[in-house]
Amino acid sequence: MQRRQALTSVLSATTLAALWAAGILPKVSRAAWPGDAFQATDLQAAEALLFGEVVVEETDQISITTPDIAENGRVVPVEVAITLPEPSTLTLLSDGNPSPLLARAYFTSAVEPRLAIRVKLGESSNLIALVESGGKLYRQTQAVKVTAGGCGG
Repeated sequence: MQRRQALTSVLSATTLAALWAAGILPKVSRAAWPGDAFQATDLQAAEALLFGEVVVEETDQISITTPDIAENGRVVPVEVAITLPEPSTLTLLSDGNPSPLLARAYFTSAVEPRLAIRVKLGESSNLIALVESGGKLYRQTQAVKVTAGGCGG
């Protein structure tokens, strides 16, 4: 039995190596992961780790769609649509969470700049979408009220 497993492993590895060398399998690459920003406990610290001292402009070309009152803060649906020309990244933050960085998405010209996600909000807070486009940084904010069990508040 051990011999059969060894032979299967060698054949599988050889086949995968041949496919990878031929360019049929994608090569694995590690993207720059903002680990320090995900660990930040302060909104300003997270923004500084992600963007440094870049000036942020308010814009109406970023649309954040959320429920005005979220009945369950554990699963809050959020949709962000961007009409800015050639956006490269979208960063979603919350000013009321212990860890403010919720998500980060990267866009290419091959995809529509839109993100639908479910986030966890610890309390009523502002969702902040920051978009990099054309070498500038743009912001849009949306308030979300989180209720305990959907009983108002």
